[in-house]
Amino acid sequence: MAVFGSFVATGVNEVCVRNTLTGTTVFSQDVTAGGDHDRIRSLVFLPALRLDDQGRYLWVGMNDGTILSIDCKTKAITKVTSSHKQPISFMFRRRNAEIWTLDESGLLAIWPVVSSTSAGLKLNSTAMLPQKYMVMSKTTAALVADKNDLWLSNGRSLHVYRGLDSHKPTSDYSQQQVRIPNDLGNITGLAVVPFHHNVVFAGHDDGKVTLWDKQTLEKVQVYTVSLYGICAMTAVDQHYLWTGYNTGMVYVYDTRPERWSVVKLWSAHKSPLTSLLVDDSRFLRNDGLLQVITGDTHGEVALWDGMMTDSWHDRQLQLKADSYSNYRPIQVMICSWNIDANKPEKLTGKDNDLVHEWLGEADSPDVIVVGIQEIIDLESKKQTAKSLFASRKKIETLEDADEMLTHRYRLWHDHLVRVIGDNYGRDAYSVYKTDQLVGLFSCVFVKKTEMSRVWNCDATVVKTGLKVMNKSIHGNKGGIAIRFMYEHSSFCFVNCHLAAGQSHVQDRNADAEGILNSAAFPAYQRNMDLFADGGDGSLILDHEHVFLSGDLNYRIAMDRKQVLDLLRQPDKNHAWDALQVQDQLKRQNVTNPLFKLMWFQEAPLRFDPTYKYDRGTNNYDSSEKKRVPAWCDRVLWRSRHTENQYYRRHEVQASDHRPISAAFTVLVKEVDGDRRDQLLDNIEQDWFHLVDKVIEKKKLAYLLDFEHCSHDQALQLLQNTKWDIDAAVQQL
Repeated sequence: MAVFGSFVATGVNEVCVRNTLTGTTVFSQDVTAGGDHDRIRSLVFLPALRLDDQGRYLWVGMNDGTILSIDCKTKAITKVTSSHKQPISFMFRRRNAEIWTLDESGLLAIWPVVSSTSAGLKLNSTAMLPQKYMVMSKTTAALVADKNDLWLSNGRSLHVYRGLDSHKPTSDYSQQQVRIPNDLGNITGLAVVPFHHNVVFAGHDDGKVTLWDKQTLEKVQVYTVSLYGICAMTAVDQHYLWTGYNTGMVYVYDTRPERWSVVKLWSAHKSPLTSLLVDDSRFLRNDGLLQVITGDTHGEVALWDGMMTDSWHDRQLQLKADSYSNYRPIQVMICSWNIDANKPEKLTGKDNDLVHEWLGEADSPDVIVVGIQEIIDLESKKQTAKSLFASRKKIETLEDADEMLTHRYRLWHDHLVRVIGDNYGRDAYSVYKTDQLVGLFSCVFVKKTEMSRVWNCDATVVKTGLKVMNKSIHGNKGGIAIRFMYEHSSFCFVNCHLAAGQSHVQDRNADAEGILNSAAFPAYQRNMDLFADGGDGSLILDHEHVFLSGDLNYRIAMDRKQVLDLLRQPDKNHAWDALQVQDQLKRQNVTNPLFKLMWFQEAPLRFDPTYKYDRGTNNYDSSEKKRVPAWCDRVLWRSRHTENQYYRRHEVQASDHRPISAAFTVLVKEVDGDRRDQLLDNIEQDWFHLVDKVIEKKKLAYLLDFEHCSHDQALQLLQNTKWDIDAAVQQL
C-alpha cells in the first residue's frame, strides 16, 4: 500500500486509484501477471500544469524494476523504458521539474520534464534514457532536500548526495556520510521542516527525533518524543511535525519552542503507520482544505485535516470562554490506596477510624473518587484467589478466579458505601460508577443533590504489566479511566498502578503513556463546549479536567540510609525538599522534555514517603530487600480551572502503603449559547483571514517549484493574475 497526492493507490498486484475526498474509485486495474516478483513497491503522481490534472498521471514502480505509466482518466497503461532491474523502492517528484526513481541496488534515475502539453508536463520517458547515478543500496528512508540533495539512510547511517542533476555529468556530484551513534535507534523516516531551514529531521524506531545540519551532517539536537517507535513523519505548514507511531497513534508537534509542545494527538490506526503525506492541491484551488493522508500496515488509509481547523477554533473559544460562560465551584475529593490485598474486615480499631478519616477529610464534597490498587496479590491471579478465599469449590481456571475477584470487589464496594454513609449521612451520596481491572478498583460517588447535573458516564480500562511482543498478556498493572460531563464541563478520573522496581523508570513512563494514549471512550460529535484542544472525548486528555492518581511507583533515587537519616531530622520541610530533588517523577519532569505526565500538576509533597512499611507498624521495610522509602502514591491533575485544597497521607497501618487523599475546588461552566455564537462569528472571520494567508504562501511555493522561476517573478505573476494559480502557470 502507498499513499500519494490527492489519490490513494492500494493492493499488492493491483492499482486502485481512489479520490481521497469522495471515496469514489477513479481507476482500478490489475497491472501484473501475478507473483511476488511483480508486486507494486512505489508510486508517484506526475507534475501537471492544470490543477484539474493533479493526480491524473501515475507512475508505478514494480518489484522487478518495471515502471508503468497510468492515465487515471483514460485507464491507459504504458510501460516506461527503464534501466531498473531491482525493486523500485522510492519515487519522488522533485519540484515540477523531475521525477527521481531509486531501486534497491542503489540505481537512481532522474527523469527530466522536457515540455508541456495541454494535459500537463511531459516527461522525457521514451525519447532518451534518464540520467543515472549509483548511490547507497538497501535504502530504508529517503528524502530529496534543497538544491537537489538526496538524503538516504539504511537505518544505521546517513548518506547525502549533492549536485545530482539530469543536465550534469554523472561524475559531477559529491557525497557525505555519517554513522548513527549507538545510543540512537534505526532511522525510519526523514523530513524537512521549513521553520528549521538549516537542518533535516530524522525519526528513529526508539521514539527519538534527531536534527542534522544540512551542510556538515553534524547531529544538532536529539528529542526523545516517545517510548514507542516512529514509523513515519512529515512536515505540515511551516513548523508542525506530524509523527506516526507503531502504536497507530499520530502526534502533532509544534517545533518552534525549545521544548516542543504537543498540539494534538489521536489514535489514527489500529496497526503501525507506514506513510504520512501532505496533499495541498485543494489549497491551490482556494477551498481551504489541506489534507494529510495516513496509511498503515493493513492497507488502511485515513484522511485528516492538516490545518486542524476544529482545534484552532476550540483553542480560540477556550481563550475567550470567560466571556460566554458562567462558572460555579464544586468540590472534588480524590482518595487512593494500595491496600496490599487486605479485606475490609481487617480494618479494625484505630485503622477503622483512620479509614473513616481518609474517606471523610473534605467538607461535603460534590464528587468523591476512590481508587484502590492491589485489591488482590498481583503476582498470581489464580493462586491468589485460591489462597485468599476460603471455599470448598475448586478453583481450576482463571474464570473461577474472576468470580472470586468479583466477590472481593463487592466487599470493598459495600465497605466504601458504609464508611461514606457514616461520614456524610446515609442518603447523601449515590454510587455513580464503578469499574475494576484485576488488582484495581474504582468507585465514583456523587452527591445526590448534584446528580441531575451529571450525565453521560463511560469507563474504560487499559492493561499493562507482563508483555509479550509489546502486548500485555497478564494485565497485572494498568489503569481504569472513568469520565462524565458535569453541566458543560468534562471530567476524567484515572486510577493507575504502574510498573514496580527501583530502577524501572522507563517502564513506568511507558505504562503512563500507554494508559493516556490507549484508553478509548466513545467519541462525541464535535462539541467545542465540552472538550479541550479540539478533542472529541475519545482520549483521556480530551477532557477539560483530568485527575490521575494511584500507585505510580516512582521511587527516590537515593541510598536507603540517606533517606532514613533525612526523615529523622527535626526539620521535616528541609528533609522533604531534599528528597524531592531525587524523586523520579519530579526528575522526569525536568530531564525528559516530552514526559507525558509533565502535562499534569501536583500539589507540594508535605508528608513522609508512603511506601514501603512493615505491615501493622510505622517502620519502613526491614525485610531482606530493605526497599528505599518512596512517594509511590500520588494525585496529579490537568485543568485550567482547578485549585488544590489539601494533599495528605493517612496513617492506616494494615497495608505496606499509606493511603493518600486530596481535595480540589473545580470551576464547572454553564455555557450561554447566544453569547458563544456571537463570538464564533468573529472567530470564523479570523480563520478565513488566516487561511487566505496560508493559501497565498502555498501558491507562491507552487510557482517556485518550476525551474528558473524566481521569487519576484512568481509574486508578480500571482498579483497580475489576481492569485489565479492556473492563469499564473500558463503565463509562466
